[in-house]
Amino acid sequence: MLRFALEPRSVAVIGASDNPHKVGGWPLLYLRRYGYRGAIYPVNPARASVQGLRAFARVEDLPEAPELAIVAVAGEEAVRAVEACAAKGVRVVLVMASGFGETGPEGLRVQHSLVETARRAGMRLIGPNCQGLANFANGVVANFSTIFHETEARDGPVAIVSQSGANSQAIYTLVRERGLGVRHVHATGNEADVTVSDLAAAVVADPGVRLLLLYLEAIKDPPGLAAAAQAARERDLPIVALKAGRTARGQKAASSHTGALASEDRVVDAFFERHAIWRAEDPHELVSAAALYLSGRRPRGRRLVFISNSGASCVMAADYAERAGLALAEVSEQAKQKMRQVLPPFAGLDNPIDVTGALLGNPKLFSAVLPAVGEDARSDLLVVALPVAGTGYDVPGLAEDLRQFCERYDHAARLRKRVPELREAQIALPQGGGRFLDEAQSLAALARAGLPVVEHRLCRNAAEAAAAARLLGPEIVMKACSPDLPHKSDHGLVCLSVAEPETEFHRQADVARTLGARFEGVIVARKAAKGRELALGARVDPQFGPVVLVGDGGVYLEALKDYRLLVPPFDEEEVADKLRELRIAPLLGAWRGEPARDVQAFAGMARRLGEAITAWGGAVAAVDVNPVMVFETGRGALAVDALIERAV
Repeated sequence: MLRFALEPRSVAVIGASDNPHKVGGWPLLYLRRYGYRGAIYPVNPARASVQGLRAFARVEDLPEAPELAIVAVAGEEAVRAVEACAAKGVRVVLVMASGFGETGPEGLRVQHSLVETARRAGMRLIGPNCQGLANFANGVVANFSTIFHETEARDGPVAIVSQSGANSQAIYTLVRERGLGVRHVHATGNEADVTVSDLAAAVVADPGVRLLLLYLEAIKDPPGLAAAAQAARERDLPIVALKAGRTARGQKAASSHTGALASEDRVVDAFFERHAIWRAEDPHELVSAAALYLSGRRPRGRRLVFISNSGASCVMAADYAERAGLALAEVSEQAKQKMRQVLPPFAGLDNPIDVTGALLGNPKLFSAVLPAVGEDARSDLLVVALPVAGTGYDVPGLAEDLRQFCERYDHAARLRKRVPELREAQIALPQGGGRFLDEAQSLAALARAGLPVVEHRLCRNAAEAAAAARLLGPEIVMKACSPDLPHKSDHGLVCLSVAEPETEFHRQADVARTLGARFEGVIVARKAAKGRELALGARVDPQFGPVVLVGDGGVYLEALKDYRLLVPPFDEEEVADKLRELRIAPLLGAWRGEPARDVQAFAGMARRLGEAITAWGGAVAAVDVNPVMVFETGRGALAVDALIERAV
């Protein structure tokens, strides 16, 4: 349907102005200036012609139903124009007027009425509060921005889709200043109907597009964006996104700007990573990456090699790599041997590689060192810094050596990474009940999902507790089991050192009843062996669906926030990658006499939790598995505590 927006055979401009520098004048000027070949119908009841074109008093008077109609009038006139377009049979209407959902409840009510009118007629609506569209491949520039007048357009491989009209123009300007051509520049405004996801899917299908740049404040249709990203990945077409609203204040501003709600930023990061969308920090970073992405060269990983003729630059590179989470690649002995043959004895061969000031006297050092690095399969990324390269340095020769390196040693990246298939899972939940499952029910559900859980017994009376203690002892833990007390330790209902099981049963029962909570009994569990405490969690985000948390475990999880998020489906390797990003990552390896932890076992639990939260299909709102005790490598991991929250 959106082809009628991007490739219409006829366009009407409602509120067309004879003054080309007004909102209703710019689209007419641009359509003719940029070579649009279809029919153009100005609608203006006060004029017989507009900018040299025959004008029509009303939409009803048009000789045909235009495929695209631009509404450049405000207020009630805009509402009536949309109604007239729907009655006429227009395929897509673009509403430039503001004063709708972004202004508050009344404006949102009117905006909803516009959408209802459009949907009844089978018409798509772009906007309102929308600057417009621009397709420079065919001259469909339905836009009132002045930038296309000031910065001449040139068709090219870049597409820009933005919720913000102003930011679409800022990004366009920066791209053009770099000499790159832009085919599509589209703004969606309030996204009452058509979203960034819709237009992203449309431009990804354009064979002339090789790079898509997005500006987002809220992601209204994550499944649609995921589908567009999948289509882009199949074409080896990169998507780079600038998502505003990282902070609470930024999210509030985004809400007031677009009339949409923003999502937790870490979930956005996980969603982007799942769907191979690269995230930029600001418009300059977004555009700076454009030439690199258009080159087609993409790293296969994150292992960095740094080469310089400055020792200071090498030190700074090591600092920067650590801050950016880039591992400095280990240089193989074979590569070092090749470099020893050409570099002076005082050169630094361990990464960062310091070729020293000898480069001044021997410019061929570069052409010898670069192939040694390129043929070393242990590296993925190369950064070259030449802070000293003035008189006496063969800069053109160095540049040519680097160009040849880039041509010869190309890499592939995340775009080609296979998305794991989601394994089917049928995992029943207890019928009925309240908001929370009690701990015994939660552990049982996780066990059915394939997660190893601590050995335990649910004891309904003191005698059963004593019998369980004899069976599981001597080291046991006793915890009250109640769906009304999800945080038992807050009420003293977790006993880690049990002397008299029967006495402890009665004590916990009395505390639970004093709190007015249902009491299902006491869980008697075998105390887990010593291990590293990690946490697993899952929830269903209202926009993005299932999300899984992996991170540092224990009582300080919420305070320290040392965790990462993943969007299912994912595999064990992706979980291991996320664990390596944690601040506590060094503690998962061998550390000061302690053994390395069984990360693979924990990663398998995370994968199965992702499958379970997906299989529950919205019946479960959240899962908290904290702690997960992770033992030394080869000895597995165990869920020690669990809480499952039903969807309301």
